[in-house]
Amino acid sequence: MSEQNCTDTSVEDGAKNVLSGDTLKNALEFIAFMRASGFKTDDEYGNNFYYMGEPTCVFLCFDPHGNYNFGLWGIYNYPIREYDGFPLDEKYKEFARANVRICTGECGCPNWPRGGNKTVFGKDFESVCSSTVCFFNPDAEKLETIKEMMEYWMYCIAENVKKSSKENVL
Repeated sequence: MSEQNCTDTSVEDGAKNVLSGDTLKNALEFIAFMRASGFKTDDEYGNNFYYMGEPTCVFLCFDPHGNYNFGLWGIYNYPIREYDGFPLDEKYKEFARANVRICTGECGCPNWPRGGNKTVFGKDFESVCSSTVCFFNPDAEKLETIKEMMEYWMYCIAENVKKSSKENVL
């Protein structure tokens, strides 16, 4: 598997090194959204996105001449945890469930040969890869849904940080 980790310069440059056309446009729009929304990338890898210090997702690009057959780019380890007391529209739950990644061994997953059993928004899945929810080559329409879900995730993280800081004061 040939992987462009985007570590040499920036996540944007990594995308530009591998992608082109609408695929590049969609990837750069997603990265711009993440940055404008306050997500930061780490210094070590450059493609791990954090919000208020909490990990949210990983942006990866793949060499189009490599052996990786899922696509040219993807958003991995997408947040799937549910939070008590905050209703999430069923359309977002279904969208996440439709992108659960079942372990087949082709991805180099550390869960291979069996994968792990996980629950995603109330539904049980068997043999799930280490990256539970993954979006491969999302088009503009799917990216809009992913952005909406990232806004939800920002709210959840902010609420957890606020709750934790109150607990630390008490």
